[in-house]
Amino acid sequence: MNRVRLSNETTRWIQNGIITTAQREQILALYSGDIPIYRKMSFWLQCAAATLVGLALFLVISENWQRMGWFAQSAITALPLLVAQGIAIWQERRGNAFGAEAAWFFTALALGANIMLQAQIFHISAYYPNGVLFWVIGILPIVWLRLSTVTFLLATILMTIYLNMQQTHAQFSYLSILPIIVFSVFAGVKQKPYTILPLFWVLYEFLDSTIVAARIDVRGVGYILALLLVGLTSLQQFAKLDDDWRRRLTYLFLALTGFFTLLLTFKFFASHGILNGHIWLPPALVLLALLGLFVRRRELTEPFLVALVATSITIVMVATIAERLSAHAVTSEHHYIVRTVANLVYFGACVALIFRGIHERSKALFLSSVVALLILALVRYADLFANYLVTALIFVISAVALVFLNKLWEKKYEK
Repeated sequence: MNRVRLSNETTRWIQNGIITTAQREQILALYSGDIPIYRKMSFWLQCAAATLVGLALFLVISENWQRMGWFAQSAITALPLLVAQGIAIWQERRGNAFGAEAAWFFTALALGANIMLQAQIFHISAYYPNGVLFWVIGILPIVWLRLSTVTFLLATILMTIYLNMQQTHAQFSYLSILPIIVFSVFAGVKQKPYTILPLFWVLYEFLDSTIVAARIDVRGVGYILALLLVGLTSLQQFAKLDDDWRRRLTYLFLALTGFFTLLLTFKFFASHGILNGHIWLPPALVLLALLGLFVRRRELTEPFLVALVATSITIVMVATIAERLSAHAVTSEHHYIVRTVANLVYFGACVALIFRGIHERSKALFLSSVVALLILALVRYADLFANYLVTALIFVISAVALVFLNKLWEKKYEK
């Protein structure tokens, strides 16, 4: 199918009120595989060129900046923004979707330059992170109306920078809620991994900055595990995401859960995993996530893996609460409760995955689970002893065990 012709047709359908912009993007997404690779490369090269032109513009202006009066400075600063908008509108009327996308991206870059330079010209010395926030808000119409992925990625990067600035100053702005809403709607419409993952990261930064601004004392591995469960629950809301990608992202959450659970088996990380200060937030996040999973229990992708992650994190969270309540007991000095439970949870998850791999005849899952179990054994030994020769022997035995299990699998299931 000629995708350019389809793009022009759907644009006309929007003008006639037959479909909406969101529906147009969904229609085009169905035929995204029909785009020749050279056309995609052309688009990204145009975006790269726009970025280089923007950087060159900064250098040229900076070289001659002090010789100009304030009116010339202001006019020169606004000119690239107006030119970029004109090119974008011209490309839209020509029906050149890729050219318009690149032009709107350059418009987004020019807007940021305009905000920063105009503030410098007129010596606007207000709270400086707001300039980045206004930049993000200024390009939201491009994200919203054109459903521009490249502009969305730029906006999420800028929003992350802004939220980190807010954390540094322990500040919060209600205006920052607006980009979060737009990003969430955008990711919900697109439902692609390269839009969902940036959304999750921005939501994490937003929650973190809110907690810092509210002076809520909650940090540590336990808090991270709670956020992982919230993220896994949020992933289930993207029902139109490709099944393969939903499965891969579910495995990613499983791997991260295993990694942070393994960290809690160490005394150092266990001491940072204990709930301190406002201990209600991580358990509240876990309960909220469990409620969301229960509501969508019939629509879960990889329900076994989701249940495994949810169960593991819930058990660890209960252990951290128990450790916190026993803060004056002898066990609290070495955090035996959390460390013991983390070991058992990690071991139990590995065993469950091994049997799952056998049941599904999945060699990759089976061997990955065996490797994860061997890592637990090696970590426990390294944590308790420091005999290099014995450790080397364990590594050799582990390698032999992996080869043996691989041969056993091939003999039993790959005849």
